[in-house]
Amino acid sequence: MWRVGLGVGVPLGAIVLLLPILSSSRLLVFGVPLVVCWLFGWFFLTSLCMVVVWLAFDRGGDDG
Repeated sequence: MWRVGLGVGVPLGAIVLLLPILSSSRLLVFGVPLVVCWLFGWFFLTSLCMVVVWLAFDRGGDDG
């Protein structure tokens, strides 16, 4: 259950729940809207979540 929460839940929550809030912001990061930086950043952060799940839970062997 922790695997699903970390590997899928965190990125999904960060994008689905926070994206509408950030889309109303007019902040710019290096000349790019914050919402675009947020989405682009989560490409890498989702991969990082998957690596953490693999190292913490799945690295040891077969799930059975």
